[in-house]
Amino acid sequence: MTEKKTKLPPADDWQARDIETWNVSTYKAFIAAKTKEIYGVDYSPGGGGSKQARYGRENGMLKNAQGKYGNRVLKAFIEICWREYKATEQYRYLTVTFAISYLDRHFAEAVAQVAREARREKVAEELAVDGEELSDWF
Repeated sequence: MTEKKTKLPPADDWQARDIETWNVSTYKAFIAAKTKEIYGVDYSPGGGGSKQARYGRENGMLKNAQGKYGNRVLKAFIEICWREYKATEQYRYLTVTFAISYLDRHFAEAVAQVAREARREKVAEELAVDGEELSDWF
């Protein structure tokens, strides 16, 4: 018998994808959607150079951070940065380039947060009692 492969949702459908299957395209769609929601503006990468060069730099930074920290930590890091960032008239929204370059201190907080969540999930699984086991007690 052959195993049937499950087709993943499109890469830019961050809401339908499991966090473990996110890639750079998924992060870019997530960041664009949340920037519009949080700041009310369309996202464009920061830094100098052409738009193509800025997207290329940002894609590389996302890929490196994803490889170093993993998807759960990277997503938590971005969310922490959004929470901590104070928009100004000149810099109306947070860019990934700025976050990874200048707010990298929040990676430690994101690592700790993801580790706490993993411990909570493990404890919840260990404490879970299925219905049959419970009925055997009575």
